[in-house]
Amino acid sequence: MKTRLFLIVACLSCVIGCHAKGGEDGASVSFVHADVRDLFSDSDRSQPDTSIFSKSRVIFFETAERALLGNIGKVFVFEDRIAVYDDRSWKICVFDTVGRFLFSIDRKGRGPGEYIKIRDCCFDYDRRQFVVYSDVPSKFMRFDYNGKFIGEVLTDELFFQFAIAKDRLICMDLRAQNGDDFLVELPNDDRSLHKKKVLDLPLIDIGSFYPPGALIQTSTKPYFARRFANTIYQYDEGAVVPRYWIDFGKYNLPESLQKGGRLSDQEFDEQVRDRNYVTGLANIKESSGKLYFSVNNRGFCVLDTRTNEVKAFPTILDTQTQIPCNGMLPTQDIGNKYIAFLPSVNQASLKIYVEHVAKGAAPWFKEKIERMKEDDNPILFLYEVR
Repeated sequence: MKTRLFLIVACLSCVIGCHAKGGEDGASVSFVHADVRDLFSDSDRSQPDTSIFSKSRVIFFETAERALLGNIGKVFVFEDRIAVYDDRSWKICVFDTVGRFLFSIDRKGRGPGEYIKIRDCCFDYDRRQFVVYSDVPSKFMRFDYNGKFIGEVLTDELFFQFAIAKDRLICMDLRAQNGDDFLVELPNDDRSLHKKKVLDLPLIDIGSFYPPGALIQTSTKPYFARRFANTIYQYDEGAVVPRYWIDFGKYNLPESLQKGGRLSDQEFDEQVRDRNYVTGLANIKESSGKLYFSVNNRGFCVLDTRTNEVKAFPTILDTQTQIPCNGMLPTQDIGNKYIAFLPSVNQASLKIYVEHVAKGAAPWFKEKIERMKEDDNPILFLYEVR
């Protein structure tokens, strides 16, 4: 199977003037403009969720001894349950659809099926298995739908994030010189981990910033973005194809910085962060002819793949609860129809916010918030795309 990077020229009709442009890797990709003024303004304006999504629900996760959540890093949605990966305590907690705790995958140790920490995890919807990658020690482990350990494969390689593409694992290779710019393909099985290179891009590494969430994620197919660049790539049958180059106007990271050396933390703040340059796309998900993705940690965009129109939103307002949300999470589900968000209001301030600001919130929500404790598990907003 060919594993080289295929170059494409995308000639798509676009009402906003789409045209071909050379990407960071020299390939020709579809060039689309994004109006991101609202992302970098000081405005508190939020977009009503009903203008973007068709349905929403709020999940109050049960707070239990084996299900204490530190930070939700990924969400997996099923017909009868919701699983969340806690990237602070390195465990997977599984709940039913209303948030009652079912079980967890939390196996700290050095034996079979155990780990010191989890680097990343995915769910294989075809096999109905959790695939967990630990970098200490480096191995892929498999657990069934109910959390039972199935098997593992140890490897001398070191990976960062990965996605599942049917019978393959697409991994970001941490031992390559260019780290997150180097993708490899592994068999999706428990017998061997012989790797093949599928993407090798010139190094762009100007700082330690990583956009929150997943740089690589599977929806209809695996989508990938690299740090400090604006190209969205798609993995398709052994090749990584550049699909879109997003133009953020004056917020594009200057080429002189992209090709320069690594900056100190102070230099990065002064030359990049303080000027609101776009430094990372993440959590890319395709559904119903649209691409959803987050930008830095400022908000998210929706790209209509039929018109190439890009709309940017700093926050969305959950209309039934009157709570603003901007923490877009990597979300997997078999129908590619859900996207999860965290509230913009921190847990400790929710009661005060609902009492004094979100006065129009639904009564049932007010009652639940009133009963919450500050150390209860975080709440999750789950939206269904149109």
